[in-house]
Amino acid sequence: MEINLFSKCIKDLIVENDKVDVPYLGTFTAEMMPASYSDKQTTIHPPYRKMTFHKAEVSMADGALLLEKVRRETGVSTEQASVELGWCLSRLCSELEGRKSCQLPGLGVMRANARNEFFFVPDDDLDIWPDGLGLHPISIKVSEKEEMPDQVRHDGKVAEIAGGNLDGEHFSCEPDELPEQSEQEYRAGWNWPRIILIAILVLAVLFIAASYLFTEQMSPILDRLLYTKEELELWKG
Repeated sequence: MEINLFSKCIKDLIVENDKVDVPYLGTFTAEMMPASYSDKQTTIHPPYRKMTFHKAEVSMADGALLLEKVRRETGVSTEQASVELGWCLSRLCSELEGRKSCQLPGLGVMRANARNEFFFVPDDDLDIWPDGLGLHPISIKVSEKEEMPDQVRHDGKVAEIAGGNLDGEHFSCEPDELPEQSEQEYRAGWNWPRIILIAILVLAVLFIAASYLFTEQMSPILDRLLYTKEELELWKG
């Protein structure tokens, strides 16, 4: 009996049973595992059946379920099936005690430690639960708003709102920024009044200086600025 047939018999039986006793070797068991989160809680893994192995003393009578399965698969008598199974298990134990490992196709790997304690490592894609067909891990992507319903992020900071509800409105922890003013608007709104004022002051200074320097020439102009027409006629008369 080849190891491939042995593995097939174990797999077929564990799908329909919670345990399969293997004579002279131990017991394969299957138990339901609930749905679970990944370490970072970003993935939900569906429920599944987990397969394990425990080394134990199992008689041929206790292994009747497996023996009958082997008999049906090989088409031989019960006595011959017992012999075939015995030879297969003998080679399996020799591999484990010598090489410390033996592949069970379609199931996983049987291993042995330094003290020849056997254990089983199932394949990553091992499926022994027909009812779980089509179940796949679900990735969870939590938005920032869902992750912190009572908090608002702004410029990398977190502002806590005690019992508040933004109702979708924009919230800012900082005062609104004033719109930037273009260089042309800045000159039109700020520089021109200063230029006009400076020009008037400069002209006034120049006028006063000219009055002192060119008294005779500026006297008629000053008279018109300082006196009315009637006062000038009275002064000349």
